[in-house]
Amino acid sequence: MARTTAKTKTTAAPEQAPVAVEDHGPFVHQLHLYLVGGQNFTLNEVTSSTKMPANVVAFINAWREKKDVWHSPNNDPRFGVRVKDVSLYEYRVGRPAPAKTEAAPAAEPAKEEQK
Repeated sequence: MARTTAKTKTTAAPEQAPVAVEDHGPFVHQLHLYLVGGQNFTLNEVTSSTKMPANVVAFINAWREKKDVWHSPNNDPRFGVRVKDVSLYEYRVGRPAPAKTEAAPAAEPAKEEQK
């Protein structure tokens, strides 16, 4: 058998620099949990970094391993979720919406006094 080799010309794509994300300022980390019974709730945490908070990492690891443990932000015994009861979760990170400044109230039309 004759062996043929095809030469392919590879063209290098121009290297693109990664998109720079400012890693300072407030960031909101949102973990939205959907429970087996149809309930859902959201855990929000504000940090100064884009890094995923440790409690979110702990939840995701426990969820992937299907552990039967209680996940509670700040170890609050009255608030939390049983990890085994979570059917789906969504994790998002973003900047908080800018605070709305209240505009000065619209000037009321001048009232004419009748004498």
